[in-house]
Amino acid sequence: MSSIDRPTDYRDGEYPELSKEQLKTLGIPGEVEIAMIWAQTTAGVIGDGTDMPWYLPEDLEHFKRSTIGYPVVMGRTSWEALGEKFQPLPGRDNFVITRREGYEAPGAGVFSSIPDAINAASQSAIRAQNEDGPAKGKQPVVWILGGGQVYAQCMPIADRIVVTEVDMEAPESFGVYAPQISNAMFDCAAGPWRTSKRT
Repeated sequence: MSSIDRPTDYRDGEYPELSKEQLKTLGIPGEVEIAMIWAQTTAGVIGDGTDMPWYLPEDLEHFKRSTIGYPVVMGRTSWEALGEKFQPLPGRDNFVITRREGYEAPGAGVFSSIPDAINAASQSAIRAQNEDGPAKGKQPVVWILGGGQVYAQCMPIADRIVVTEVDMEAPESFGVYAPQISNAMFDCAAGPWRTSKRT
């Protein structure tokens, strides 16, 4: 399936196409894993651009456990949605993508393209592999944190996608979707459904 089967506000041709070959030409080592992580409703809704239609402490803990110690890459709106309290995400090198000239993201690296941000994050991931911390001795990983357009653009270069499905219907005001994940592109596996302790 195409990455535009859901309304991610991304259309093929709007941005330079990304490929594994392109990352190699930038000198990004092949052992660096490009992973994406998000939570979505069963219909694929991930938010409204600034917020999510749920609050699940268990998923927040899963997100933190998955990404802590590794560099994270996100678009400007995802960075701004964190709010000053969580900018930058602690325990992770943060990299922000924006085409706005002169944009400042205190505590994070700012880049005008996804490849440049991933390149810088990859160097961070390799350093983390060799330093004391949660990522020491593990495969270097760069985590992509969204939003919808960034996820859609990164589908061709992602090695792994971690998705939490939330069994709920989002209000109509939440119209940002995750891209479709094709069985032809990824080996898909599902875990058991769990119930949040939050009522």
